[in-house]
Amino acid sequence: MTATEALLERAIAGETLSPADIDVIHGVSDVLALGMAADEVRRRRHGATTTFARVQVVPLETVSEHLALAPGAGEIRVSGALSDLDRAVSAIGLLAARAEGRVPVHGFSLAEVAAIAGTDMSRATAVLSALRTAGLERIADAPLDSPSIEPLIESALRAGLGIARATVDWAPAEARVALLDRAARILRSHREIVAFAPLPRRSGVHPSTGFEDVRLVALTRLLVDVPHVQVDWQLYGPKLAQVALTFGADDVDGVSPVDEAPEGKRRSPLEEIRRNILAASGEPVERDGRFAPRT
Repeated sequence: MTATEALLERAIAGETLSPADIDVIHGVSDVLALGMAADEVRRRRHGATTTFARVQVVPLETVSEHLALAPGAGEIRVSGALSDLDRAVSAIGLLAARAEGRVPVHGFSLAEVAAIAGTDMSRATAVLSALRTAGLERIADAPLDSPSIEPLIESALRAGLGIARATVDWAPAEARVALLDRAARILRSHREIVAFAPLPRRSGVHPSTGFEDVRLVALTRLLVDVPHVQVDWQLYGPKLAQVALTFGADDVDGVSPVDEAPEGKRRSPLEEIRRNILAASGEPVERDGRFAPRT
């Protein structure tokens, strides 16, 4: 057994790794070795269970009393800017009333809160409290590459809001070592956050390759202690999501809630995600936005 193989075995066993050990793992060029180790960690934690969520994404400007809620959605997620807070509060109130607690209403990003509150944490807490009072259950995204993210997470928790998932807004390849170190520290201190989607929400000047993406997923599973490593179906597509499930990811977010399949039932989003999970040797379990199984 080589020194690198021995180190990966230690990571699989959950042993504490030194900063030097972590640097060595970041430097491993054999992406298949990383993937196999990450998959073993995932299976020790979750077995074959692979969860997915069907999410109805609702742009803020489209919210009205005439908006139809998709029957298949396990989460309603509002997207958009918070510059018009009154409008956001009104929209959340309307959606929460329509959902009647059956489906959680999540929305926005802590980066949007920072855009209007800046470093004024009392203002941030007031914004978050207004959203919670209106019926928002969780903030949809907490971008860990945001410089002010930790006080914003604390503000959200004080306001009674959950955090649906930690995310990454944009991180070039050269910044990912520091990013994962930061993610490990933040998520270790905030066990309330049970999911981390490490693949960037925005593409940079030099878009990442699929090779780099699955490598990042594997490193996340090996180096960040978080229950669910997530990949976004709508953002990265079903094929990359399927491959990521063999590199340590255990949850697929953002599957379409619309079951229309003009090309046949087997091409519907629900059947496709189930089929892709089975092809990745997983057992598909649909969940809602609260990470509870849907029946």
